Amino acid sequence: MADTEETTQQKDPLVTMPHGEQQQIKMEIVDMIHRGESPYDVIAHMAKWLEQASGERGYAEYVEQQIRAIYGFALEHVKPMQDELQTVEERLQRIELAYQNPDFTEEEHIRIGFAIDRHKKNIERLKEMIQRAEADGIDPTIRKN
Repeated sequence: MADTEETTQQKDPLVTMPHGEQQQIKMEIVDMIHRGESPYDVIAHMAKWLEQASGERGYAEYVEQQIRAIYGFALEHVKPMQDELQTVEERLQRIELAYQNPDFTEEEHIRIGFAIDRHKKNIERLKEMIQRAEADGIDPTIRKN
């Protein structure tokens, strides 16, 4: 019987798998919690690790987009909307720099101008949503099971 158990353990990938990487991410998650980082940042960090471990390109970005859509826009939690606002503001700066490039044609400048306008409107919308969410006091809570 001991031989059967030993053979089973040798074939079980969970038994034979090296646990260094998993231990590292576990410690990073606990460290982030101890530092009081946002649960959204912890989830995003874990998603990045899973993307790298699985080789599934784009997984972390997908998770981040879903957090912003569901917890930010739908449930009006402030942190994901603030993250989205920062992303849109940074993108607007890059677009405004591109607009100043004389190498673009007049038509391209018009299109870039439309993008600038849309980004500015989106920034105002996000700021209003954040202000409304802060006023309503909506914040994520962690309930103990």
